[in-house]
Amino acid sequence: MTDTISLPAWANELEHRPEVFPHQLDLVNDNLLLVELSAAQVSAASFLDQRVLQQGTRGTWVSWQMIAEKFEKVEANRPPNFIFHVGHCGSTLVSRLLQQMDKTTSLREPLPLRVLAQDVADAQEGRSFLSPQEHAVRLQVLSKMWCRGAEQTVVKATSICTDLLPVIHGDDSVAKSVFVYNRAETHIATLLAGENAVVDLRGFAKLRLQRLQQKTSLKIPLHQMTVGQLAALSWLSETISATRSLETYPGQIMALEFEAFLREPGDSLRRIVDFLGIAADRGAIEKAVNSDVLQTYSKAPEHKYNAQTRSAILADSRTKFAKEIGEARAWLDDLAGRSELVAASLQKFA
Repeated sequence: MTDTISLPAWANELEHRPEVFPHQLDLVNDNLLLVELSAAQVSAASFLDQRVLQQGTRGTWVSWQMIAEKFEKVEANRPPNFIFHVGHCGSTLVSRLLQQMDKTTSLREPLPLRVLAQDVADAQEGRSFLSPQEHAVRLQVLSKMWCRGAEQTVVKATSICTDLLPVIHGDDSVAKSVFVYNRAETHIATLLAGENAVVDLRGFAKLRLQRLQQKTSLKIPLHQMTVGQLAALSWLSETISATRSLETYPGQIMALEFEAFLREPGDSLRRIVDFLGIAADRGAIEKAVNSDVLQTYSKAPEHKYNAQTRSAILADSRTKFAKEIGEARAWLDDLAGRSELVAASLQKFA
């Protein structure tokens, strides 16, 4: 993949070519990586990151200015809706169920959202490449690209992106977002059950702690944190962001506890599609919840997985990691005693 000044032939008429996908945003060089992905590839992908690229995938870097000029006057059929979440909480399952609705496209974890989320965090410390206004403009252009060829689009963000909620919902936005979460103890037990828990949690730990400290001024040395505290941090960094945005943008964001969803998947899915304004009759809802989606692991659909599997894994984790889970919950309670915002997040989501 090479830099280009003009679009190659396969990317001509970009405004009308949804298969030419905005894969990555480079703020250092101010470029956007376009790759060619079929609708089937996008639909199947659990993560629209490097894992979706195959040998022979065509791609090219183009200047952001070129993209912005092309999409400046393009009107999206309808702005996308979004799914935000705490991670490992059923958000991919919700995304795949929404994909079952007629004329609905679901995109899962496109990389440009991660780049914008990091820059938004850096903006709080005066270290961002973009201004707050430019964050909004970039997201608007990307949203137009994600909506090409679709009547209804739902974009599921990566778990570290919850601070993009104000970027999406400011300026009289008509977009809606769903925030998916587990209760704190369930979240911690879920993450500690993972085979690569420490590596997974350390991956975004710096950004999560950066964002938490910006909002609370709590002094927490990362190198002293236990794996249980890292799991709790991954929950707290996102629920704090959601707590603020739910208060600031009433009616635009829906909080969804995944345990409650599993107890009544049909009714829960009905509430989600109604909130997002997705056209779906009762038959479509029933077909979705009775499909294989609820019987497979959403991030790797080739593996069987259901609510009973999940319950067994959680029970084992709660036994195996009882000490770590208890200490992590006590750590959250201690932070709540030092921060009103942490206390509010625990009261709402824990």
